[in-house]
Amino acid sequence: MALPPLRIAAVDVIPIRLPLIEPFIIAYGAQVDIPSILIRLRTADGAIGWGEATPDQIVTGETWSSVAAMLRDDLCPHLIGLDARDREDVLRRMDELVGEAPAAKAAIDIALHDLVARALDVPLWVLLGGRARPHLEISRVVSMLDPEVMARKASEHVALGFSTVKLKVGDGQRPLFDAQRVAAVREAVGPDIAIKVDVNQGWRTAGVAIQAIRAMLPSAPRYIEQPVAAWDIEGLADVRRSTGATIMIDEGCHGPREMQRVVALRAADLVNIKLMKTGGILAAMRTNAIAETAGITAQIGTMVESSIASAAGLHTALACHNIETVEMGGPLMIAEDIGDLRSCYDPPRITLTDRPGLGVEIDESAVRRLSTDWWEITA
Repeated sequence: MALPPLRIAAVDVIPIRLPLIEPFIIAYGAQVDIPSILIRLRTADGAIGWGEATPDQIVTGETWSSVAAMLRDDLCPHLIGLDARDREDVLRRMDELVGEAPAAKAAIDIALHDLVARALDVPLWVLLGGRARPHLEISRVVSMLDPEVMARKASEHVALGFSTVKLKVGDGQRPLFDAQRVAAVREAVGPDIAIKVDVNQGWRTAGVAIQAIRAMLPSAPRYIEQPVAAWDIEGLADVRRSTGATIMIDEGCHGPREMQRVVALRAADLVNIKLMKTGGILAAMRTNAIAETAGITAQIGTMVESSIASAAGLHTALACHNIETVEMGGPLMIAEDIGDLRSCYDPPRITLTDRPGLGVEIDESAVRRLSTDWWEITA
């Protein structure tokens, strides 16, 4: 039976702040909560789809307030009357309205996918092509702190069952101190635990990055992520050639255009794809297709997101063979989530349910309690 039209009759735009269990500290800042914007698409007959935007001013070029205003005033009013089944066409229309606004568009993209998958009564991974594997595995992130504190926190994560930890570093003034951080963690967790190192552009230049990575290599990191400024893909290629380390690009790759440059310059071995950078699921899958063709393995990462965007990333990863790892740790880091995705986590394993759409049960009372506003857009 054909799926009838899913014409959007109303959109709710809901700015929200999600408290973290503990501050999250990376090279360019610290967070005590997660500013997010939720949207809910509704059809006349009551079908719904949830989406989420978690902008990062340094990475996506958007702020919480700018995304909320853009969704409310510039994008969502133009969704009214459109058929959610035509996801490509709807997102093309959004591109014609606004240029670079990846997190805002990701919220719409996720909500469209959730709405259509719910209407078909299938989990989103079915809509995306089916499962490439039965479950996913996640690592735990350790904030950038003093070496002994990072070592203690990493050991705590390992004791909970995690076989991989990701260390946030990127001390531009003391790059060799980052090597001490990694060495302290390696000594604490032993040789069998995988250590990922994420610099978040903190070392900025290739020269500094090469020096820091060479000091870090005895600690056997699995990979070094974004050691130089996002714009410097040539510098990233130089770091890869000069150190022999496995290099992941993150902030430097927003979508297919940058992915093509990475391939041409042989700048990275791995790519961290985030829905908030690409503008949603469809663009993430295009980016992954380029990476896969070039033999570059992908990961689905996160800005630290609620159950909604985290679920979208997990469904995307589950459907793609080339996406081998995920870092959707938001549900484990947020003190009060608005969905129940955490129930799918059995560290280090994540097993998604067969519930329709994103497979997330939304606690609307929590949404209202944590929201800072609520706008309803209709015809």
